[in-house]
Amino acid sequence: MDFVNNTSKQLKLLIIIFIFGFISLITVNQLFLKLVDNLDKENLNLKSKIELGKLIATDLYILKSEFFELTAATNSFRSRDLVNKSISQAMNNILDTLNVLENGGTLIREVKLNIVGHTKTTINVTYQTKGNQRVSLEVIDLEPKLVELTTMIDKLNTMLSLKDKFIKSKDAISILNLSKKVGRYNKSTPAFFDRMIENIQRLLYEGGIELKELDAKIENKKFTYTIIKLVLISSVILIVVLFGMRITKQISKESDELVVLNKELAQKESSVKAILDGQKNMVIVSDGFEMLDANHSIVNFFDEFETLDEFKNNYDCICDFFETHIPDDTYIVKKDYDGKTWLEYILENPEIDFKVILNNGREDHHFAIVANKKFLNDNENFIVIVSLNDISAVIKSQHELAHLNLNLEHIISDKTEELRILNNNLEVKIQEELEKNRDKDKQMMQQSRSAALGEMIGNIAHQWRQPLSAISSTVSGQQVQLELGITTNDEINKALEDIKGYVSFLNQTIDDFRGFLKEDKEKVDFIISDIVEKSVSVANAAFKDNKIEIIFDLNKSNISNGLPSELSQVFLNILNNAKDATIENNIQNKFVHVRSSEDELNNIIFIQDNAGGIPENIITKIFDPYFTTKHQSQGTGIGLYMSKDIIEKHMNGLLTVKNKTLILDGIEYNGASFKISIPKKLS
Repeated sequence: MDFVNNTSKQLKLLIIIFIFGFISLITVNQLFLKLVDNLDKENLNLKSKIELGKLIATDLYILKSEFFELTAATNSFRSRDLVNKSISQAMNNILDTLNVLENGGTLIREVKLNIVGHTKTTINVTYQTKGNQRVSLEVIDLEPKLVELTTMIDKLNTMLSLKDKFIKSKDAISILNLSKKVGRYNKSTPAFFDRMIENIQRLLYEGGIELKELDAKIENKKFTYTIIKLVLISSVILIVVLFGMRITKQISKESDELVVLNKELAQKESSVKAILDGQKNMVIVSDGFEMLDANHSIVNFFDEFETLDEFKNNYDCICDFFETHIPDDTYIVKKDYDGKTWLEYILENPEIDFKVILNNGREDHHFAIVANKKFLNDNENFIVIVSLNDISAVIKSQHELAHLNLNLEHIISDKTEELRILNNNLEVKIQEELEKNRDKDKQMMQQSRSAALGEMIGNIAHQWRQPLSAISSTVSGQQVQLELGITTNDEINKALEDIKGYVSFLNQTIDDFRGFLKEDKEKVDFIISDIVEKSVSVANAAFKDNKIEIIFDLNKSNISNGLPSELSQVFLNILNNAKDATIENNIQNKFVHVRSSEDELNNIIFIQDNAGGIPENIITKIFDPYFTTKHQSQGTGIGLYMSKDIIEKHMNGLLTVKNKTLILDGIEYNGASFKISIPKKLS
């Protein structure tokens, strides 16, 4: 197996190396393409900067021309307005361009052309800044100069407006003086415009030099990048080839060793097969989805197959033979268990004693089915060992016990009918039959205990079934794993401890039932909660089989004096009635709530189910002798009658029942609530 894993790892490594080499080649190529693209972007950005400088220079020439046209404008207000709008447009164009230079972005400018049929065009210039990079000082210097120019234009417009007023008032002297002032103002402005234009020209000159240097730098880097890229690509190819050759050689060597290993493995498989075939139980090895192997017991059980291969050719799974007519939910069928297969369902519920029914063409056989998951290595590879142990004889014994219990109930029913006939003639024979009736009461008590004994036998079967099956399955599973050589000392010790625990449980069950059936000779002090828990332990298996939860709310300090064994029979009788009611009414989330309290004189026990309650038309009759709502095969009607007799005559207490609503976790439940009041122990 190590050779196989190592060869697989080598192949995976070889594939990874080739993939790594391919990805590396792509990555190196993309990296250098990105580097070259960044250089081209840097070159294009510098060209955009120069283009923006040219647009500013053009706008400054327009601004200078319009300014001097404004100073030479006539007295026409409309002419001055047109010139002022042209000046404003030129200044806005410059400010837009400066904004792109400072913050980056795209400048869209419409340019007029003196071409027939093509009078204008649109220029798009995109410029990107780098981090905190700012434009040159010459460009930044334009913003305050534009503010200063705005002030100059406002001053010139003010003088021209004043001149208009003098003309209207025909003040020749003032007109002459103001014209001289405008002339002097006009002569002082050329230097202002020249300085701004010189700054822009210097920017364009420096930009041209920088662009040439950048072009040369880009060419050098592109050449360097090409050399590095070729070296890296050659290195990656060489490394991949060398590693590939080395791994290929190693794989070839391991392949030869694998041939030898396969021969040894075939011999071991033959040995394992012989071990499996030596098992009496059906043993199936699965990967969780389909059958990998099995022992010959399957062929021995099913008459229609001669060999295991014939079975596997026709069926993928032993589950194809699972019978669907099952007595309860502990039997597995081939179906979907909430999105899980039957095998996954067994593995996730190891505490349940699962069974299946198989038919070999002649009769049904009951099997205890156990599944154990065994991991084979650190990679979490596993197999599932499924063991089917024939428990048909155990099931048959359980049916015989149930039949015995049924016969006991029939005997009680016959005796009850005799009592009913005697009662019809009671008026005539009352005196002579008084003594006989006393004997009949004793006989009824004995019959009640006989019925309880029959039910105890059934409970013993319930209590013993799971540990006996678990012991058998544990031994079978460990035997298989020992013979397969896949178990450890820790697992063996754990299995032995489990078996000791099951044996201890069987012994405790015998002690519990012996104490339950013991007849009390005299009244003794006892703790109420101990008797309740003892009664529950007797019926616990039946409750678990029917998925009925018992919820306790008991006071551990309540002490009474009386007959604890008879009180335990009362508790068990009421608990069994609650169990039957929840099953008969198909209640979801079945439970029985057992609570204790006290008043000044009595200890009080409440036992309530969630089966919906007792119909009002019969609730007053349930303590009558022979009254029952069950089929004759299930009850005689003396259970609650005798329970009331025990509590009220033997223990001086009170037994009553009413339908009540119980609130648990904010949810309301309706059911029958039995109230048992027993005098407290006298101080």
